[in-house]
Amino acid sequence: MSFIKRIISTIILVLSLQVVYGQQEPLYSQYYNNFSLLNPAYVGTHDFFTVTSSVRSQWVNEPASPRTGSLALHGGIGNNLGMGLSAIFDKVYVLNETHLYADISYAIQLSDKTTLSFGLKGGGSFVNVDLQSLGITSDPLFSQNINKFMPNIGTGAFFYTDALYISLSALNLLGNEYYDRGNGMVTSATDSMIFYLSSGYNFVINDKVSLKPSFLTRYTKGAPWSTDISLGVLLNKQIEFGFSHRLNDAVAGLFQIRVKDNIRLGYSYESYLSNASPYNSGSHEISIAFDLGKTEAKRNKRKPPFYWDGN
Repeated sequence: MSFIKRIISTIILVLSLQVVYGQQEPLYSQYYNNFSLLNPAYVGTHDFFTVTSSVRSQWVNEPASPRTGSLALHGGIGNNLGMGLSAIFDKVYVLNETHLYADISYAIQLSDKTTLSFGLKGGGSFVNVDLQSLGITSDPLFSQNINKFMPNIGTGAFFYTDALYISLSALNLLGNEYYDRGNGMVTSATDSMIFYLSSGYNFVINDKVSLKPSFLTRYTKGAPWSTDISLGVLLNKQIEFGFSHRLNDAVAGLFQIRVKDNIRLGYSYESYLSNASPYNSGSHEISIAFDLGKTEAKRNKRKPPFYWDGN
């Protein structure tokens, strides 16, 4: 293998490890549709169950660019308990991950208008790094593929009223390690704890229009803070469109429509502000959400402001 080809392959591996270390949990432009993935305390914020699926294609036109798919089920059971199940499928270059988790939450009614819930997330990740596909035979670091299951846990708190929500969560609390150190070389990649803080408010202008500003910030050791600031406009509880800016990174256009009382479709397009933007066509994200068993009797439980009922 030529020296240049080896350098290129090594760069691909490094990029993969940087995503493992720095991004870890997949990014979502429509984070408000995937909140149970970010905070287990969110599950149970409404009595009926919701199934949400999303597909994200990142850095379109770049070879072996990231692809993410997710499927989540969550809802309330009884007066105070919530539960959820989720699966995330993430592919980045030679890295393939499947994350499987279960969530449980307990809600405390602080007053007629405020609720505080606490949640736990437990499960793990099946990790496969196909190093041999790079074709590098002269370096022992690339001689064996990596196949591991790594258990993990997370926790969170979620405070909400009919207009305001505040969310704080911490995932990957076990901090698993992907590689070891050997032969005097640093060959270690760590899945560090990642922290999320988010808040938003629903400004009801009139019975037809609502403004919904929100933000989500993430932090993990060894990577810079990542913050999304978003503004959505909801019309007739039927159509929502908006704008999101990931500071120093990307801008996104957001769109959602409730096609039926229990079905919502969402789409976002994300364009990057970095020097790499001329070399890819941005990112596309599609989501669909189904509300299951949503009867009139189950509409009365308070919902976070980014959930819109359609009625």
